[in-house]
Amino acid sequence: MSASDIAEISACLRRIEVAECGTKEGNICCRRDGTACGRSEGADCGRREVRGWRRRDVAPWKSSADQQLAWTNKQLTGRKSRKRRQMSLLDLPDDLLLYILEKLDPTSRAAATVACRTLGHIWQEKMEYEFEEEEEWRDVNYNFTTLDFLPLDVLLYLFKFLDTQHLGRMAQVCRRFQSLVYCDSVWLRKAARAFASNQLQPEIMQRSQVMYGARERVRLGENWRRGDCTQAIVTAHNNNMMPRVALERDALWVSWGKTIWCHPRVKQGGISAATTKMLRGHKDDVSKFVVAEGMVVSGGRDRSLFGWNSKTGEFLFARRYCHAGEISAVDVTGLGQIIVSGSRDKTLGVWALQENFNPALVKQLAVGDRVWSLNICKSSGLTAVGTAATRGTPPLRLFDLMQGRLVLDMGAELRNGAGMLDVRWVSSTSLLSCGYDTCTRLWDTRCGTYVSTWEEPNDEAVYCLDTDGVNCMVTGTNRFGRVGVWDLRSSKPLYMRHSTPVRRGHSSPVYSLAMDSGNIYAAMDQSLNHFSFH
Repeated sequence: MSASDIAEISACLRRIEVAECGTKEGNICCRRDGTACGRSEGADCGRREVRGWRRRDVAPWKSSADQQLAWTNKQLTGRKSRKRRQMSLLDLPDDLLLYILEKLDPTSRAAATVACRTLGHIWQEKMEYEFEEEEEWRDVNYNFTTLDFLPLDVLLYLFKFLDTQHLGRMAQVCRRFQSLVYCDSVWLRKAARAFASNQLQPEIMQRSQVMYGARERVRLGENWRRGDCTQAIVTAHNNNMMPRVALERDALWVSWGKTIWCHPRVKQGGISAATTKMLRGHKDDVSKFVVAEGMVVSGGRDRSLFGWNSKTGEFLFARRYCHAGEISAVDVTGLGQIIVSGSRDKTLGVWALQENFNPALVKQLAVGDRVWSLNICKSSGLTAVGTAATRGTPPLRLFDLMQGRLVLDMGAELRNGAGMLDVRWVSSTSLLSCGYDTCTRLWDTRCGTYVSTWEEPNDEAVYCLDTDGVNCMVTGTNRFGRVGVWDLRSSKPLYMRHSTPVRRGHSSPVYSLAMDSGNIYAAMDQSLNHFSFH
């Protein structure tokens, strides 16, 4: 309080402090301190005290000395003799106490109301009175502009324009705002633009264990963008191999040597070290396999094609010596009735499955160079074939299997030996490829060339890739188990992660990898590594 406030309160105290007392001693009326009160002789002067608005009347003094002595003895024997008490703060009227509380700062006022029950009651009564007046004044038809009085649909619409950080702050305001912020309708727009976790493509939806809510997809997308992940080694071996992986919703398939293993997936994308299925049949290492249409179809260095039931692990068919060289690429189309194989003998084989699952050769197409990879577009039916790109052969060739003819050559301007080690269709007119030229490219079949290029910053060959089909791409390089995460809208990688080796200082290529909305699985020569973004 200021000095003027203190002076005003002191003046009020002086006006209220009244103490009148007197005795009739003969013809003189005196105050208790012995001074004359100024009253006329014989006037009736009773003893009374006024403290604020309280008044207490005391029995008047008697005229005779004997009666006066008797009354005094009675007072002393009945209770302690009264002494004049100094006026305290609580003797002031309520309106004055309220005036003093209003002059205090909030901290001092709170301390005073807690220390004294009387002051607390006075201040509480004032607050209740003001609240009642506000309720009486408030009109139900009055249009308030505060957020508390807005309808739920209006609040939800406003929250949609806030970014992730401000939505988190709004959730800490009150329980009502928290329940509104946690509604998926607020996060739908952000979830559709979430990095790597949007789950917009059917292929990614088939791989993901859980269909995440909008808010959870945004959270996973932020983890992807910042690189917040944990890494674990699922399996490890002592021998160097060239493993391949294929991801399903409930299982991860990986080939080690001549055997294909099935690892069940556990909560949050984890992989169990125990296996449920073990597929054997090849006499040499498995070069490539694919899991599609309820089958596991593999091609190996022994020039053979094998097929199993992906649900039960039952053996379906085997076709040996399908090509004159190693089968390096394989894919399935036509609802599981057509198998396409590519080999180092520079040919494509189109196989039709008969009733007894016996593959019969339908067509054999000449590619012109060794086949490193192939992928079939489910919508257009075109088959993209990645070649070794030597002796003038284009690195990327498109075939129409129904007509059995070459449709388009792309990449003839690239240098000799820029082989395409992996190819993935993104849409019916665009596809991604990577290879020995240390670049990953986005090709457009409408213009017949590549439209975007992402160069490996460490000048390393890119062995494999995978994508969510929207804005995220993951690549694996040929040294130190390096996995790169790219935003397709940027020319530089977001970050690089090194797969933990089995032995310290060991360098291994990433031969194959697979991703879903919250995980990356990378296969190296001696280990299978798992990156979790949950």
